[in-house]
Amino acid sequence: MQLKASAPGSLMLLGEYAVLYGKQALVCAVDKRITVTLTPRQDERIEIQSALHGHYSTTLSGLKIEKPFQFVLGALKHFQAKLRRGCDIEITSEFSDKVGFGSSAAVTVATFAAIITWQNIRMQPLDFIRHGRQVVREVQGIGSGADIAASIYGGMVGYRAQPLAAERFSIIHPLTALYSGFKTPTVDAIKHVQQYFQAYPVLFRHIQDSIGQCALEGIQLVRKEEWTKLGDVMNIQQGMMESLGVSMPLLRDMIDDLRKQPGIMGAKISGSGLGDCVVALGQLEENYKYAGEHQGIQNIPVTMTLQGVHCEKV
Repeated sequence: MQLKASAPGSLMLLGEYAVLYGKQALVCAVDKRITVTLTPRQDERIEIQSALHGHYSTTLSGLKIEKPFQFVLGALKHFQAKLRRGCDIEITSEFSDKVGFGSSAAVTVATFAAIITWQNIRMQPLDFIRHGRQVVREVQGIGSGADIAASIYGGMVGYRAQPLAAERFSIIHPLTALYSGFKTPTVDAIKHVQQYFQAYPVLFRHIQDSIGQCALEGIQLVRKEEWTKLGDVMNIQQGMMESLGVSMPLLRDMIDDLRKQPGIMGAKISGSGLGDCVVALGQLEENYKYAGEHQGIQNIPVTMTLQGVHCEKV
């Protein structure tokens, strides 16, 4: 018997940084997926294989969280006390972990789904988020869980980390992702912001409140399907991303270029910034080419998806 679990990547639409401090966020699942195929073994060996990262071998009793499979190993370690024997794990991905589509959340959720199906563990979605978020925090020290929620639920999700709440919207809307050609690791970007505002805690709190308010208004606009206004709120939050110091001239140029395009309602940095992706609400014309001179920029074809995590026995 094999267990085949897949989970979607995600993009943050509103609420970056503020979501780490108990404010609201709006996140969506995208149609780029990570699949984890788990095959139980008779011994206690753990063999992990991935086209992106090669091969890793350990034992159930020797489990340690090590790169490049830190999230898969973190999920296995989370259930270590319940596991009686090892397994082979094969990972395939429809997107690179260099692009900020929440790959760490997607692989964590897919691995979790395979393990809990294998072990016949029943888990409600909010508990699933709680456990998945715990793994991400153990591995990288910080994480809101918003991308975990999107990978579990699919669709668009209004999310709050503390107290934990998630509202799934069974609605999708066209969107656009432009990749800048490079990515600053999320943890490094968060540290950069924390250091930048160390001397200005009150200002930092005000920016968090404003970003959280953008997400709150955005969630209400999704409920009413008022997409043009949602685009406006994305544009407004981009100003706050500038205030946090996570924008840069290249990202500004990409956003300005997107906002000029017909069919685009709003555009902003998605995620922690300092590179990575900008996200726009709406669809570009087929022949769109970024007008700037920077060579590494990619228009990554992506759509929202209603399909969250899915696991089957094969």
